[in-house]
Amino acid sequence: MKATSTVTEDEVGILLAAAGQAPSMHNTQPWRFDINGRVIDVLIDVGRTLPVEDPAGRLTRIGVGAAAFNLRVAAAMLGHDTTLAIDPDPAVPDVVVRIFLAARKVPVAGLSSLYGELGRRYTYRGPMVDRPISARMLQRLTEAAKADGADLRWLDGEQHARLGSITRTADDRDIHEEDRLHERLRWIGGDREADGVPDDVLGPLPVRGAAVRDLSAGLERLGRDQVAFESTPIIAVLGTADDDEPAWVRAGLALQRVLLTATSYDLAASFLNQAVEYPDLRDQVRTLIGHDIWPQMIVRLGYPAEGSGLTPRRQWNETLHSRRP
Repeated sequence: MKATSTVTEDEVGILLAAAGQAPSMHNTQPWRFDINGRVIDVLIDVGRTLPVEDPAGRLTRIGVGAAAFNLRVAAAMLGHDTTLAIDPDPAVPDVVVRIFLAARKVPVAGLSSLYGELGRRYTYRGPMVDRPISARMLQRLTEAAKADGADLRWLDGEQHARLGSITRTADDRDIHEEDRLHERLRWIGGDREADGVPDDVLGPLPVRGAAVRDLSAGLERLGRDQVAFESTPIIAVLGTADDDEPAWVRAGLALQRVLLTATSYDLAASFLNQAVEYPDLRDQVRTLIGHDIWPQMIVRLGYPAEGSGLTPRRQWNETLHSRRP
């Protein structure tokens, strides 16, 4: 196939639609894209950030990193090998990741195998089946994190109990902080067509304490089922050696590789990030897993016990900020 210096309109649609399938806090989708030939800049969409709940922008950058990973996966499927630079231009701080596409050849081994999982991955807020994940599979997920410079720390029973205490403290704070609740109202509940978390994917309420985050806590939502969640949740903390803006982006890249790998094994995931959204509680999580890494995301994994709807996504052309030949 003849190499070109740009990507076609069809390729742009495939690449940006794939990027838009990434997870983000409250499904705000805080990314936009500039395309210049075969160079794609992933930028922060400042109108979709969460200044109250995510004042440092850590979770925003993790979401942008996940979107960049999805873009690389789609590029690999199309035959473009990719390289990337994090924070490539200090003069333009909104550019978080710059992705360079090589000339199109054949599907790139490795990343391209994850393309089929992009549309299958979703955040699952229901109960898991009480079934262990094999040691071999846990190792593959750990290796997926390491491929992008992060680590997964799997929690044992004692650590679960300690994490439960931390998350309960965070949950209590959430429902008593008016500014947080007000910000969340913009994104959580109701009928939503393009972003946020609609009522029908909030998941059921647990009949007893469970390792699950109720995003509607403090906000009245009627008619939700109540079910028993798994008694032995499988939880991992994804962490990085550094704790700066580039590290947060790397955490997002690693997170999405882990999630897509998990999806390929029919595993589902949800997040317990309330425990790392408050600085003092995040310090407690760091003590829990060891001070050699910084906790970035807390992931609950398992085999889903029931079906779930999908959070909506914007059309890809709504995320394209500019394009130059």
